[in-house]
Amino acid sequence: MDALPEEEFIVYGPSDAKHTVTVFTDVNCPYCRQMHNEIEDYHLFDIRIRYAAFPSVHPDSLPQMEAVWCSEDPHRALDEAKAGRPVAAEPCDNPVADHLVLAQEMGFFGTPAIVTPKGEVRFGYVSAPDLADLLEQEAGSN
Repeated sequence: MDALPEEEFIVYGPSDAKHTVTVFTDVNCPYCRQMHNEIEDYHLFDIRIRYAAFPSVHPDSLPQMEAVWCSEDPHRALDEAKAGRPVAAEPCDNPVADHLVLAQEMGFFGTPAIVTPKGEVRFGYVSAPDLADLLEQEAGSN
């Protein structure tokens, strides 16, 4: 994850958060939507979310995720798309296809795929308290 430039992600949370995870997401994934609806809960636990694209759930996912990344306000566009509303944007150079290839190369099979700072991967919805516990355990194992 460290090899990917920060500007390729759509990031929620302050840069000085105690923990940062990378979440490979799909705008049409119900568990991804649940997690995104609780984004403020993750912030309460000092967890910063870096979204990467993994459009794998629905045929419409790839063009919708490209539109999100190409929109003038990717945060707002992602909020809209995660709420089930279509997003329109002019095509642009974007990292969505590269994220998809990376996810496939890493053997990801579902969304959300949550990658911790130490590279551990959790698939599916993880609540903010549970993710905070996992991250604290991981940080304590240094």
